[in-house]
Amino acid sequence: MKNNFKVSVAVTTYNMEAYVGEMLESVLMQKTTFPFEIVICDDGSEDGTRDIIAQYQKKHDNIRLICTGHIGKMPNFIRSLQECKGKYIALCDGDDYWIDENKLQMQYDFMESRSDIVACWTNTWVIDQKTGEKKVAKTHIWDEASTEGLLMHKDDDNIQMSPGHTSAYFYRNGLVKEYPKWMYGDVMTDFPLYMLISHYGKAKFINVITTVYRLHAEGVSSKGWSPEKANRRKVFVYKNVNRDFDYKFKKIINPIIGESYWIWGKYVFKNKSKLRAIPLLLKAFIYKPRIIVDYI
Repeated sequence: MKNNFKVSVAVTTYNMEAYVGEMLESVLMQKTTFPFEIVICDDGSEDGTRDIIAQYQKKHDNIRLICTGHIGKMPNFIRSLQECKGKYIALCDGDDYWIDENKLQMQYDFMESRSDIVACWTNTWVIDQKTGEKKVAKTHIWDEASTEGLLMHKDDDNIQMSPGHTSAYFYRNGLVKEYPKWMYGDVMTDFPLYMLISHYGKAKFINVITTVYRLHAEGVSSKGWSPEKANRRKVFVYKNVNRDFDYKFKKIINPIIGESYWIWGKYVFKNKSKLRAIPLLLKAFIYKPRIIVDYI
């Protein structure tokens, strides 16, 4: 069985003892006609995360725990992908979980039937752990998309970089031979991977809710967030994606970079330094000359 996994579930963890058990239960409950493995890369957790995983390992021989030491979010994420042996890779962050026991089978069957599709998403519930508020992640539904379509897609908050949640992503393994060096930096895990995989073919959105994304203060997307940090990171990612595609999509990407510079610059102007804000606002105008018209 160890050499015959059809799907690898790639999981990353860091201090997630409150969540990792529920995540594992949700993956282990999957009903499939094929064997799958769960590859967990732990980034040097200092709580009981690894102990919990070890207890599950004793009962389930398809769980592999790889302790990387504290190497950082993106190196740990990329390591988890590199360790996967399956024909397909499904993602699930250690603090998220699945709610449909047929999720893997559904995505596997779809991908087996469509050789022209390299990746697919399902829909997701977003649950605020503090307030209990629950909402559907994607109500602006798309069907099939190439790189251009994924870049143009916006969610309900008019924000790019969100064709679907990480916990709902499923894609063909073996397409990527080497990850760009910039992906090892301080970037969000999911969007750069989505763009990288989109080099190889179209993606599909299956509008069935199968996963839950937890919104909590300790989450990667929430921890240390500020408009400055978020938009600095966004500029960095989109500039590199622009270059990786040889500026083929610059008419889509440049305005996004411009908007990010604008939001970043306004935040710095108001909260930190008017002098420091000037070059940021000028770059916003360079990347998106209509920025002033759009925001006034």
